[in-house]
Amino acid sequence: MKKKILIFMMLAVCLLSFSACGNADINLKDYLIEERNNLFYAEDDLYSVTFSTGRREQNYELDGTINEMVDFGVITLARLDNNPLTDDNYTYTIKINDQTYTGFLEKSDYDNTYSIDTETSAPNDATVSIQITFTGYSFNQEMSNLSNNFSVDKDAALEIANSELKEDLNNITSDKNNKIEVLMKILKDYSNGDVKNYYWYIGIVSTNGDTLGILINASNGEIVAKKV
Repeated sequence: MKKKILIFMMLAVCLLSFSACGNADINLKDYLIEERNNLFYAEDDLYSVTFSTGRREQNYELDGTINEMVDFGVITLARLDNNPLTDDNYTYTIKINDQTYTGFLEKSDYDNTYSIDTETSAPNDATVSIQITFTGYSFNQEMSNLSNNFSVDKDAALEIANSELKEDLNNITSDKNNKIEVLMKILKDYSNGDVKNYYWYIGIVSTNGDTLGILINASNGEIVAKKV
């Protein structure tokens, strides 16, 4: 699993990715092996917490086939100033409607955050609250579903990607044996200190090693970056 995540993160950082098989008029939605359905958010004076849920392939294998899919729900704790979190035991309790889940966050291998996959999802209208405790501090907040306020939702982002990458997708899949898989994430831009800049990242990779990627602003549909 960690190897799989490392591949995904390397692709996302470089604007690379995943996809599926076929010929003309590829519909990326048909080849999703990971998709984010929503993004819940909370912050206090020092920290932010996101809870991103969706579905992903349980055992990833780049074979152009969507295998068994499972729910996921990733909690991520970060400092608002983006400085590294101190090494500590971060205990979480998250309540999704009437269900409660507890555990420990793990230090990220990629950035200055702690996170964990709760292996559960949440509907868009869920009531979500989060408590994270560590030495001398307790983060305790109600979470709001930011993705409900995105001007560009998941389906619209996929339509933009389909249109923008159509020619490249057709070139890749002109060989019927070259199959693709698609990864979809919600990314956050920390570069300007504003944690409320969110983007749809859609990455495509083929069984022959071709990679495509596109980054779309969730507030206005602008294509921020593209890798072909």
